[in-house]
Amino acid sequence: MPGRWRVFLLITTLATLCSAQQSGSAADTQKRDQGQKSDRVAGVIPAFNSEDDPNAPLLTHSQKLHLFTRTVKDPFNLIMPAVNALILNSVGTSSGFGTGFSGFVKKYGASIGDSVSGNFFRLYAFPVLLHEDPRYFRAGRGSIGKRTGHVLAAAVRTRKDDKTFRFNWSKLLASGASAGLSNAYYPAENRGAQLIVSRVALSYLSEMGFNALKEFWPDVAQKK
Repeated sequence: MPGRWRVFLLITTLATLCSAQQSGSAADTQKRDQGQKSDRVAGVIPAFNSEDDPNAPLLTHSQKLHLFTRTVKDPFNLIMPAVNALILNSVGTSSGFGTGFSGFVKKYGASIGDSVSGNFFRLYAFPVLLHEDPRYFRAGRGSIGKRTGHVLAAAVRTRKDDKTFRFNWSKLLASGASAGLSNAYYPAENRGAQLIVSRVALSYLSEMGFNALKEFWPDVAQKK
């Protein structure tokens, strides 16, 4: 048990350690973000990795790091793990964490660990290693059906730093790595292949859902 929680504490402090690194290129990223129409869906859900320009310049390594740290430090990503923990508590899932307030706190901590590791691998580590772009590039126009197809395709097809496209290895490997790492701090009865498969599947569904919001919310906002 102590060993598992040491791994968990390492994951949850990763964002804080990384956020200490500052660079000029990270500042440039902030300026670019501020110039966009919106970096949130409905003013709440962060969409920091959403990009309207299909020919946008590539992100440097430090800019990918900034994207990761900005995402994990956002209040939304501290609230959603609590929601997940409440849901798990109410349906009795992840029973190995126990019940009551103590069980909720452990579930919340595990959800934070999942969120930090997932974003680290998805937005920074694998995009840097594989020279892939972690941003979602909006179609912005076309029929609803065509744009929906674009949303679904973005989970399995990504732009590389050289602006060519290929299979989205960063997404697949990040989902698997984060799910595998969760086995280090989840209770014994909640570990194993089933946990990995379910977390990878949920990761893909979640990314498609958030990409859909990033794709269509600007149209909804303009009509208000």
